[in-house]
Amino acid sequence: MLRAHVATWISGEAWLEALIFDPSMGFNPACLGRTYAADWQELDRNRHRAYLAAVTGTVGVPDPPRPLACFASVYLLWPIVPLLFSDPEVGLDLPRLLHGEQEFWFERPLDFDERLSPKGRISRAEERRGMVFVELVCDGSTADGTEVAHSRSLFLVRGAQ
Repeated sequence: MLRAHVATWISGEAWLEALIFDPSMGFNPACLGRTYAADWQELDRNRHRAYLAAVTGTVGVPDPPRPLACFASVYLLWPIVPLLFSDPEVGLDLPRLLHGEQEFWFERPLDFDERLSPKGRISRAEERRGMVFVELVCDGSTADGTEVAHSRSLFLVRGAQ
């Protein structure tokens, strides 16, 4: 059941392709500052319902008046993350990847049916004590270029045991 809902709120196949790791790639700390951009994302009420069903495990949860803040993971983070994960210039070992931290913040309340352009950049890229730390900051902008939504995610990659 969850798999069907996840397929509904994560559009495209890129996220699945990003899970394939090429062991010949190694982490490249020079990836700091790399940027990514994805297609426009609509804060669609139907995708929001599918997201709520996947997160709560319940179908038919009443619609909130505005998209939930955590829905930003769908329209802001998920369009960018597969680009980072599949970037050979970064070289992340995804089977060893751990999700460390995640936060969202907003310049104003967002509404359903708004369209945002997600962009991301690697704001931290380092290797310490055999672990890789990669921080991804994403911003969502309106058609006039105003940034209204932001996220920060920290990914950790464990070293070989």
